[in-house]
Amino acid sequence: MRVYLDHNATTPLDPRVEAAMAAPSRERWGNPSSLHSFGRDARAAVERARAQVAASVGGRAEEVVFTSGGTEANALAMLGLARARPGRGGHVLAGATEHPSVLENLRALREAGFETGILPVDRNGIVHPRAVEERLRSDTFLVSVMAVNNETGTIQPCAEIADTLRRTRGIAFHVDAAQALGRIRLDREELGADLLTLSAHKAHGPMGIGALCAREGVGLAPLQRGGGQERGLRSGTENLAGVVGFGLAAELASGELDERVRRVEELSATFLEGARHVAPGLERNGAGGRVVPHTLCLRFPEVRGEALLVGLDLEGVAASLGSACASGSPGPSPVLLAMGFSEAEARASLRFGFAHTNALADITFALRALEKVLDRVRRPSRAL
Repeated sequence: MRVYLDHNATTPLDPRVEAAMAAPSRERWGNPSSLHSFGRDARAAVERARAQVAASVGGRAEEVVFTSGGTEANALAMLGLARARPGRGGHVLAGATEHPSVLENLRALREAGFETGILPVDRNGIVHPRAVEERLRSDTFLVSVMAVNNETGTIQPCAEIADTLRRTRGIAFHVDAAQALGRIRLDREELGADLLTLSAHKAHGPMGIGALCAREGVGLAPLQRGGGQERGLRSGTENLAGVVGFGLAAELASGELDERVRRVEELSATFLEGARHVAPGLERNGAGGRVVPHTLCLRFPEVRGEALLVGLDLEGVAASLGSACASGSPGPSPVLLAMGFSEAEARASLRFGFAHTNALADITFALRALEKVLDRVRRPSRAL
């Protein structure tokens, strides 16, 4: 038996989405830019998916630009906005616990001559609106804060931050919602997001497809040029099967949200209770703030998270040390360090990611595996 508890890294493809993605290969294999009937059928499928994605976040179809994933969407939001500025220059802020695809683009902007700043977080990983307000400058043109943290599940007060920014005209608000689709109710207007990043494979859709939902009037410069697809913002022939799959996955994530969340709440609560039983003194990182039930970032006293990760994998249970996009890094989680945890505390942490596709049997199996691994790593080695 193998149990997958790393749904923050990626989620299994919904069978309904997989079936929908087969149609473009069998029936609508035309290029969406072609004028003949095959192309028109493909174009209709793209626009239908665009409307589905927009509806899942309370947006309009014309706001959605399809990308190769959340990383490209974040780059288009940040670099595209900066490149579109007349005269260039200016100041950009981003949260200390953002995804690497945001922080690396912040670094790229700094190298290109822009002024940048980091928004601090508290012990629960929350960016407080007051901290944003205190760091705004007269030349600030972009603030980037994620909706749901990929390592701790912390839900950021995006609407409150947006209210702060509305009092200062000319500042765009970018929200990376890659971990939010299918986990919380999303509405671009309620969030106050001018730019909203989405990723299909975090919500039981296919890998290699994402989207940027950009409010009308927000000027963006393309990162790549060519045939002018996606309103000239993302040239290249559309990934038709991926787009179709993303459309349905987004529709299902939004339409089935309440049922899915209830299921995950039951599973993660059961796991957390069991984990505390087998690991007395265990703590949940970020638990003092609002968190999604899908993510349990657990800190085990006097145990290295890496040892637990390897041991669980050998027992057939998949978990994670942190962001999959930074999994090759040998150091402690930058997210947990930014939250004020010591290096030792960060190294003692392990992330478990749940989905509605998990079963109670998965939880039972994982807890038994956890108990066995904890017993092994805590037991002094004996000479043979």
